[in-house]
Amino acid sequence: MHQNRIYFLSIFILIVAAIFSKGYYHFDEQIQILEFAGVKLNLTTVHFMPWEYNYQMRPALQPLMVVFLGTMMDFFHYQNPFFIAFILRLCSATIGFLAMYLMYQSYCKIITDDTLQKWFLWLSFLLWMMIFNCVRFSSESWSGSLFLISFALLNNKPNANKLNYFLIGILIGFSFLFRYQTGFLIAGLLLWYWGIQKNIYNAILISLGVLLMIGVGILIDKWFYGKWTLTTWNYFSQNILQGKMAEFGTEPWWYFFKQTFIQAIPPFSILMIVGFLIVIFTQRKDRLTFTLFPFLFTHFLIGHKELRFMFPIIGFAPIMIIKALEWMQQKWKLNWKNVWVNFFAKLMITINIIYLIVIAFKPANSLIDLYQFIYNDCKQASTVLYHLKDNPYERVMMVNFYKPKNLEFLAIDSNQKIELSKNKKHLLVLNNPDEIKNLNIKSKLVYTTLPHWIFNFNFNHWIDRTECWYLYELD
Repeated sequence: MHQNRIYFLSIFILIVAAIFSKGYYHFDEQIQILEFAGVKLNLTTVHFMPWEYNYQMRPALQPLMVVFLGTMMDFFHYQNPFFIAFILRLCSATIGFLAMYLMYQSYCKIITDDTLQKWFLWLSFLLWMMIFNCVRFSSESWSGSLFLISFALLNNKPNANKLNYFLIGILIGFSFLFRYQTGFLIAGLLLWYWGIQKNIYNAILISLGVLLMIGVGILIDKWFYGKWTLTTWNYFSQNILQGKMAEFGTEPWWYFFKQTFIQAIPPFSILMIVGFLIVIFTQRKDRLTFTLFPFLFTHFLIGHKELRFMFPIIGFAPIMIIKALEWMQQKWKLNWKNVWVNFFAKLMITINIIYLIVIAFKPANSLIDLYQFIYNDCKQASTVLYHLKDNPYERVMMVNFYKPKNLEFLAIDSNQKIELSKNKKHLLVLNNPDEIKNLNIKSKLVYTTLPHWIFNFNFNHWIDRTECWYLYELD
């Protein structure tokens, strides 16, 4: 019964996060997936595509999913990009929960300590960073979830028939098509079957499934780019051989330790770092070590680093932490009822609950609510959106996926450039409310990206230092 309550609580939080955690963690989720799909859905044009599009180096599987869903919505005459994005987050959450469940079932029976069993259950389904990652329709989230499902299935059925190994290989191939860096996880897993289990036949069957999906990926890319291309090679050639990745900045090898410690929030971050290190260095022949080490080593080696590159392996964190605690218990005879251990556990639970609430209800990107307000506000009439230097739709690249077709932008530097007409709606967007006084034009504030009540708590003028957008309707 306790397990069922945790399952349902996790599902509930995932659904809430799918509703409210709108937008993207990293802009690649927008421009490399939704904007790519927008070309096929006639929401944008090739002219607005990033440089990766011209080099044909991004896999088209995720854009295909968006196009399929968008086409279905169009069939029912409900072409709403925000609803499409919600359904995609809900699908992500579903796949993510399945990965959590299978990994938990895969390892829960081998954990003999009752306290560690409870912690493993809690970590597997309610860890805030896993919930946040699970609802992202990102390459990191989907590749990680699908690989985790495959890993758990192989762990659950070590003596499965040969067809199952081939079918799981197909699933692993899917994870590769979502994010090519998953190839390092695949290589480690195959190396374990070959070198430790001495079962070359199973490794070959898995490899055949992966190769079949690579072929399917080539067909999908042909549909998207309009000609035969090998995006896997293009990705490697441009980013590694041509050094394009390094142009976005390089970091030292310890970057992931530093960023994990800060962004994963102590004490979780400490437990995660220590957990991974203990398992990798003390259980060298474990399937987990063989799978994860090539992935980690390669990312530490590559110059350009971002914390999101580690997101595909977040799902391994619960079992790595528990295995490390088991090792520490055996090595140092730890007592889980110790006052400091209890304090540490309660601190973790408290911090996790706070972050669960935040990530479940807070948009991943605050601009999405602004886009949605404008989208709903200008359904009936053609709308002009005036702006000064900054256009909220122009981030790293232009965001056209959420832009209404009857919306046009106009940059201004004075009120003389504002021409009002009766047959159009006129909006003005600013990121500094003082600028409306300088324009000296009759207007009404209709939306801010921060809720109105929070302005009553502008202590030390912290709101002035926070990115906030103000939308006015011009009269």
